[in-house]
Amino acid sequence: MTAILTPLRADAIRLTHDDVHYEPVANDAALGALLFALDLLGRDAFDVAAMRYADRVALGPALDAARQYGLILQRHVDRADRAGTLLPPAVKVDDAHAWVHAAAASVPEAERDRFCWRLARRLGADPWGDGRPAIALANQQFGMFEEGFAEIDARSASAAAADAPTPVPAEPLAAAESHAELAVAEAGEAAEPEEPAPN
Repeated sequence: MTAILTPLRADAIRLTHDDVHYEPVANDAALGALLFALDLLGRDAFDVAAMRYADRVALGPALDAARQYGLILQRHVDRADRAGTLLPPAVKVDDAHAWVHAAAASVPEAERDRFCWRLARRLGADPWGDGRPAIALANQQFGMFEEGFAEIDARSASAAAADAPTPVPAEPLAAAESHAELAVAEAGEAAEPEEPAPN
């Protein structure tokens, strides 16, 4: 599903993806971390050409800048040496840490725990290289190996299964063919004219 960007007041942005509204996204770095978390860093994630001209002028540069922040995070997270960091010289670990937390703050409260568990797992073990949890938001900490993620995922899967319609068993092919032949035969008999009675 293509994601949608909408400009808000005071240069803030709303990102809509899978019917969830992430807002307000206050700056390019927070938007970049959100793109990273939602796997929206690809050029095909947004239909920029379909935007209104005014939105394209305002959001196009912001999206390009945000992608750079997201790619910085992605490169750091995917590093082979987990003992160190892999950030540009101008970017400190605290900066990347702040980007992630700004992105998490834009998530609707109903979706925030699930988002944070997933993002913590994506960030991997000790993402900041100093023992801090991946995300610490509103006095709650989220780490890669926390049990809460599995519990949230299990509850979501159960809810989805409960909401799914009960499948109707398909009629066996042979039985279906027999019913069809019977219907054709009955229709033929009904259409056949009766012979006139002898005088």
